[in-house]
Amino acid sequence: MMAVVGHPNKGKSSVVAALTQNDQVEISPLSGTTRVAQRFSLKLDGRTVFELVDTPGFQRAGQCLAWLREQPVAADRRPQRVAAFIEQFADSDRFVDEVELLKPIIEGAGIIYVVDGSLPYSPEYETEMEILRWTGRPRLALINPIGGDTHVAQWRQALNQYFSLVRLFDPLHAPFEQHLQLLRTFGELEPHSGTAFDRAIQQLEGYRRLKLHQAAGIIVENLYRLLGYQQSSSRLERAAREQLAALLPEEIERFNTRLNRLEREGQQQLEALFLYHRLESDLRQLEVDRSELMDTSQWTLWGLGKHQLALVSAGAGAAIGLLADAGLGGASLLTGVISGGVLGGLSGWFGADWVKQRIPSWLQVSAERHRLGPVKDPNFAFVILGRALSHARAMLARSHADRERLVIGEEGIRRMRSLELKTQVRLLKQCRQLLKQGPQGRAADGLREWVYRQLTD
Repeated sequence: MMAVVGHPNKGKSSVVAALTQNDQVEISPLSGTTRVAQRFSLKLDGRTVFELVDTPGFQRAGQCLAWLREQPVAADRRPQRVAAFIEQFADSDRFVDEVELLKPIIEGAGIIYVVDGSLPYSPEYETEMEILRWTGRPRLALINPIGGDTHVAQWRQALNQYFSLVRLFDPLHAPFEQHLQLLRTFGELEPHSGTAFDRAIQQLEGYRRLKLHQAAGIIVENLYRLLGYQQSSSRLERAAREQLAALLPEEIERFNTRLNRLEREGQQQLEALFLYHRLESDLRQLEVDRSELMDTSQWTLWGLGKHQLALVSAGAGAAIGLLADAGLGGASLLTGVISGGVLGGLSGWFGADWVKQRIPSWLQVSAERHRLGPVKDPNFAFVILGRALSHARAMLARSHADRERLVIGEEGIRRMRSLELKTQVRLLKQCRQLLKQGPQGRAADGLREWVYRQLTD
């Protein structure tokens, strides 16, 4: 067990949230948010890996040290003097914060002292560090570069005089590997616990790999649900042909709403898998239009240009298979006339008129089934995968101490754009097979393995 201590507003709670992977630890820019010592554990499959105590900040460090020094005390008796301080003021209003932060230390916790490396060192901190030295417990100092690392070197020099180990750690941006390095440091701090921390590191690494495999499975499962989603409308079935134009926009809006809800459910499964409970992201909504799946700018944004998409579709035989699938299954957005959403890739490239001139008479008849979805444009699979990878990688890089909206970058998009054409063709074929075989088939296995590699690269 380690107690995280220090001056108010230096990031103690952020350190606790990041290391225990708990985004429900209360964090606030207001001083004094933490008023009582709280214990948080990192658990794997119900087993505690390690425990951190989030403590209030020092408020009356000078008066506390003065009380400790009122009586001459030999160095070997100083921990008992600190214990006497806790007993003396346990029920007093005078040193509430100091009692709360010192109590778990005297009970056996190691010390993690957190400072802000963006602010200059001040001798006032020596009072706090001297009190901690009186406890006799193993001590580690963390320099948190809250606003930058301008004064990190200055802090290192000062902290080295009071702490056996000093590390730079940014709880908001430190990657998973740096978390593991810090655990190794905990083991160095308490040599008798080194084996336990080594075991904890192995458990965390194995657990991370397991979770990434599960994440790949969730992404492929959600891909299957989105690619195969369709909705039928009794209103459309009852409507006369002249009423379809009035009802269609509302039905398409309902289709898009459900499509986005399905995607979000998959994202929430991923977030829960990695212990995120309240993430909000800036990923914009999916929107399938009557005339096309995505407009030119959106196609480019999600990673593939129109020329590249046409090559992928042709390479996989999608352009040919598209018409056959539409005729056999009652395809996407077939509501009295063939929608460009079904043949979005072709109509977007050659124009809607070109497509309409080539629709056979038997396909005109099947268009009266009045069903929306599934989206048959092969490009849709790349859109879904690009969005899923962007969301997943942004989430995996996020600290549990971060309370801002999740910013979805273009990492997944860039990866889709940089894929070799043969890889794009293979992925497209696997997506088509996924719809036929389901998420337990061989195509799903291949997709899961590919997604896993993208998440670990």
